[in-house]
Amino acid sequence: MSSKANFKQLTLVHSMHLIFKMQSFPKFICSTFLITSCISAACAQEQLTDTSNNKTVDQQSLNQVKSDQSTEDTSTLLSSSTNQSLANQAEQDSLLALKQQEQSNNQINELKPIQLDDNLESLPVIPVDQTMANEIFREAESAKNEAQAYRESTSKNPPTVVNDISQPELIEITKAPVDINRLMQDIQTDSKIVVEANETGRTLPEFQTQSDQPKEKVGFFRKIWNRFHPDNLMGAEKIPRITADVTGAPPALAANIKAKLSSFTQESFEDFNVALPQLRVLTNQAAQAVGYYNATYKFERVSDNKVKVIVTPNEPVRIKEQNIEFSGAGENLPQFQVLRLIPEQDKGDIFNHGKYETTKTKIVNAASDNGFFDSYWRLHDVKISQPEKVAEINLKYETGERYKLKQVEYRMSDPTKPLPLTQKVLDSLAPWKEGDDYAFWRVNALANNLTNTRYFNYTLVDTIKPDPVQPTLELAPDLQALVDQQKIQQSQLLNSQQKAELARQKVTSAQEVTQDVVDETQFSGGQPPQAYALARSMPLSHEHDDDEEERQKLEEQTRIEKKIPVVVTLNADRLNSLETGIGYGTDTGARVRSQYRRAIVNKYGHAFDANVEVSQIRQSIDGRYSIPYKHPLNDYFNLVGGYEREERNDIGPDINLLVESAVLGGERVIKNPLGDWQHIIGLRYRLDRLTKKGDIDINELPDAFKVSGIDSEQESLLFGYELSKTNSNSRLNPTKGFKQTYKLELGTESLLSNANMAILTGGWRFIYSLGENENHQFVGRADTSYIFTDDFNKVPYNLRFFTGGDQSLRGFDYKSLSPEENGFKIGGQALGVGSLEYNYQFKDGWRAAIFSDFGNAYDKQFSNPTEYSIGVGIRWRSPIGPIRLDVASGISNDNNPIRLHFFIGSQL
Repeated sequence: MSSKANFKQLTLVHSMHLIFKMQSFPKFICSTFLITSCISAACAQEQLTDTSNNKTVDQQSLNQVKSDQSTEDTSTLLSSSTNQSLANQAEQDSLLALKQQEQSNNQINELKPIQLDDNLESLPVIPVDQTMANEIFREAESAKNEAQAYRESTSKNPPTVVNDISQPELIEITKAPVDINRLMQDIQTDSKIVVEANETGRTLPEFQTQSDQPKEKVGFFRKIWNRFHPDNLMGAEKIPRITADVTGAPPALAANIKAKLSSFTQESFEDFNVALPQLRVLTNQAAQAVGYYNATYKFERVSDNKVKVIVTPNEPVRIKEQNIEFSGAGENLPQFQVLRLIPEQDKGDIFNHGKYETTKTKIVNAASDNGFFDSYWRLHDVKISQPEKVAEINLKYETGERYKLKQVEYRMSDPTKPLPLTQKVLDSLAPWKEGDDYAFWRVNALANNLTNTRYFNYTLVDTIKPDPVQPTLELAPDLQALVDQQKIQQSQLLNSQQKAELARQKVTSAQEVTQDVVDETQFSGGQPPQAYALARSMPLSHEHDDDEEERQKLEEQTRIEKKIPVVVTLNADRLNSLETGIGYGTDTGARVRSQYRRAIVNKYGHAFDANVEVSQIRQSIDGRYSIPYKHPLNDYFNLVGGYEREERNDIGPDINLLVESAVLGGERVIKNPLGDWQHIIGLRYRLDRLTKKGDIDINELPDAFKVSGIDSEQESLLFGYELSKTNSNSRLNPTKGFKQTYKLELGTESLLSNANMAILTGGWRFIYSLGENENHQFVGRADTSYIFTDDFNKVPYNLRFFTGGDQSLRGFDYKSLSPEENGFKIGGQALGVGSLEYNYQFKDGWRAAIFSDFGNAYDKQFSNPTEYSIGVGIRWRSPIGPIRLDVASGISNDNNPIRLHFFIGSQL
């Protein structure tokens, strides 16, 4: 064997054998491939010179392979001989062979590169190690067996093939009956699914782990605590964000930069160099939004969650020209002219994008609220010239024709049920007649009337409006000049302007958040789209399609007729209601109250309600029967009746008084729907029975008590007229408002009264708030009354004036103040009570109060002294109205009594 062949064999076989034993077959294979790739270039050039030797080697290799495949014993013998051969070969000097190869001047034919045009069949055949071949054969056979086994296992359960639904099957499904109750339950279940934003960055496994955990039951006190501290609710985690300290900027610019940067997270702020470009972009957006296009900024990291922004505002962009123009049938309406004459911003003001958008919104709302549904923008354009730092605003709006209102169409949610009221009563709830101009306040008033009547437990008011008009916008003045000069095709410019307008509408402003429309079916039940496609073929879907088709026809008819149909859907399944509550009042003590109401007694809109109240010192029951006259809410009659039992303690030395009263009467209530004066004209008969409790000689009683008739009955028939007006910004929790009430009652001895008398009453209340977030609030109250009579001793005891308690002088007991004679409280002929209060809002919805009350129930000469009280309190703006807790002391009393007062309700 030549030295070159010896070198190749020694290198690949003998040297590797010194590192790995033959039994470590995987390592041997990997190492062989690695070394082979490294010397492939040298080995590829080797060519044996002796052709006969090639034939001999080929024959020996063939014989060797055959002999190794015979038996396992033969393979073992071959392995032993191979090891002996390797040992003999190790005795040869591989370095000498390599030296001889390098010193040879002649080109070695075996190492010549292989050419593509060579005859590949003449190339030498390299023998294959039989052990390696056997191992490869075994691994391949094992893999083949595993593949066959897997194929056989899967063939036993062939995949189910779902064919497309056939037409007969589709028809059968379509005609199948639908369980409405089951369908409504499924819809209600789906509607309870809530999709929440993942603000905390939790992963899906974390959500699943949290959902698997049982929810902790929240106790009563925990609910109260959570109501007062909503930020501490479970799961109310928030992403920490940075704050900004802005210097060198005007207030408006500084506030906008702070608001904009407050959305930047602390996580993004960790690498200040990376966050700096983003901070600069946000700051620039905030500055341009309020007109500062040329401001410069410097940023300084103060802490991990705070950045300092040093602003050089430079000269802002100011409004040079503003043209607001209306055309069409509504151009002269006050609703539009006020927007033109008193815009959000005027010439010379710093241009503000927010105010500009507000102006546009007000114009569009004025059109839609007043029935101009064919209105559209002819032009809305702002041109900002940077070198001059000026802005030119052009707003041109076409109002179109004003739509009218049709007569209201009433429907029941269950079409099989008739309307519970006559058409006359229902029509009286709509504040318009057919053909009147459309106005949003009219439709809104109808919805409020339906709710306030309490006739129905469900109402839905739907107006059929046409689709908005999509006109072609006019060109801005600069573009129009360009068209005139260069004769550019106007259609191309209009198309580009419309595309720009669509693109602009998709861009979110600095203070605006937009949301794409989401297909709710993807979240309603987790069903695949195929299931919903099948559901669309159900009869319910056909009904929905029919409704949509009917609505489209109505919209088309509406645009042709210029009249808006109004469809009201009603539900009156729960006509009876019963409410029961337990409470506590400072004046009455612990009490239980229950109210029953029958919403609709008959088809004419009559209603009935009854109240029962039981407390420590007072028990009462009363009923009211309401009869609509001209309007169920604004003009109706009330028939009232009731019984009351009240204990009066400390009327005099060692004497208490039990007063039982029966009342029967009627009244007519006339209200103005726009919130003006309310009139009440009524007649009331009152019968009182007084029973003394205590051991006292009747001769010791004052004349006022004797004539009033202890242990006697007193009666009065009073004709009354009441006038009242309330103006406030909220019914439940007003922050500004004024209420005034005037009342006159007349009685005569000749008609079921013990005395000739005229009772005149006046009352005034106001609330006024000011300051940032209306933190400062002032509350005032004044009540005056006087009984005009020729003999005060004949006036029934229960009609005289007493004061003290929650609604008069806090710091004194309920009805504990009145003129006295010989230590006996005989009641006052005059009443004068006032109050002043200051409230400060220290937390949203919470106010601290300091107040002073003054006044008394006086005799005819006003000889008894005026009482005073002062106190402090706290107010909470609850969903049911203000809840007040006061501690007051009667400072005019030598004993300085301290009273705790608790009250629920508005102070107006």
